[in-house]
Amino acid sequence: MPEAKILLRRDGNVAVFKIVGIGTFQGAVGFKATYTELLADGVTEFILDLEECEILDSTFLGTILGLALKVRQLATGHVHVIKLNETVRKLFLGTGLDQIFDMNDPRDGSN
Repeated sequence: MPEAKILLRRDGNVAVFKIVGIGTFQGAVGFKATYTELLADGVTEFILDLEECEILDSTFLGTILGLALKVRQLATGHVHVIKLNETVRKLFLGTGLDQIFDMNDPRDGSN
């Protein structure tokens, strides 16, 4: 399974990750290391753009969940998951992750 390309754009305390391709265990380690550094550097708002993400494996999903739980524990920010395709949306709905993540784009109100 090919590793996803993970793109990052930062604007102050906001980090936008764009996941392109298939989010697998291979990319989860780097993703976690990056968000851990960003948290330490004061980022409080995370936006995960999944428009070009085909699917996420359980390890990558767990890593995203870990980010949300860390942000919730710090009580300082939010994690938004936006632009989900139908397959990924069904995955979030079927696992109940839609109850944990804000699925609206805080920049324009779309999802």
